[in-house]
Amino acid sequence: LETAQTLAKEETEIKADSIVSGDKLETAQTLAKEETETKAYASNLNGVTLYWAKGSQKSAESNGKSGNYGLNFNNRHFPPDARTDCWFCLASPTCEKHLIVTVFDECYVAMPKGAVNEFHSLIVPVEHGGDGAFVTKKLAPEMETVKSKLRTHARTALQKDLFVFERCIQTKGGYHTHVQCIPVEAGSGPTIQSKMLEMSVRSGFQLREITSELSLNALEEDWSAGYFYVEIPLGGGDEYRRFIYRAGDAGGNEQGSSRAHVPLQFGREVLAEVLNKPEIGHWKACVVSKENEEELTASFRTSLASLSS
Repeated sequence: LETAQTLAKEETEIKADSIVSGDKLETAQTLAKEETETKAYASNLNGVTLYWAKGSQKSAESNGKSGNYGLNFNNRHFPPDARTDCWFCLASPTCEKHLIVTVFDECYVAMPKGAVNEFHSLIVPVEHGGDGAFVTKKLAPEMETVKSKLRTHARTALQKDLFVFERCIQTKGGYHTHVQCIPVEAGSGPTIQSKMLEMSVRSGFQLREITSELSLNALEEDWSAGYFYVEIPLGGGDEYRRFIYRAGDAGGNEQGSSRAHVPLQFGREVLAEVLNKPEIGHWKACVVSKENEEELTASFRTSLASLSS
């Protein structure tokens, strides 16, 4: 009996070993087959270099639907001091990027809401701040370069002169400085100047001509009170006459009031009277649809780029 039990136990262990060995053999055969198939597939990739690429969560944006309208923004164009409620801060959701014509290092060119004409533009510093564009040492050189480019564009592409002004005076809702550049009929400078000086006295402030060739930041150290600055084209080139009103100076009206005030839309109002078009005196009267704005901006961008081609 004991011998029979021992033989039965050994038979069971032999059968179990056979099952295990069979499983191992089948597994080994499967692995060998997979290795052979892998080598055959890899042979088709000889000489090919593979790279990992991180997928985009917004792949549709790479197909021209990003809202940047082909403009090359980078980190420096979204500074930490940007305000989310400012129309001109590029990081702000209220900034309408479809109006941007071109972007530089320290500033960008954009069409305004309610433009006076189809080539009316703004030169806007990237960084938010109320200091004047022409008196900030960091900004002034590039602002002058961009302004000169716009003046050349007006003269060569449009056969027009360029009327330039900056109202750098704080408002209740805060202020992001910008410079207005408006193409006007060639030779219209003297008429604009005469009307502007008349209207400034009527408004209670006095514009003084700058006869020095020095830049604004070289003329004075402190412009913190604000100013209204204007360049009147003389026609026939890059020549222009400069005028300035410093906020806080005596108004220069008949009563000698020191409470002078430069209207928010003063530059536009001057052109409105010169052209006898009262509707262009305020931007809200000139607003067009977004589709129209996109078309005008694209046309301006193409025209401006042609200067470099």
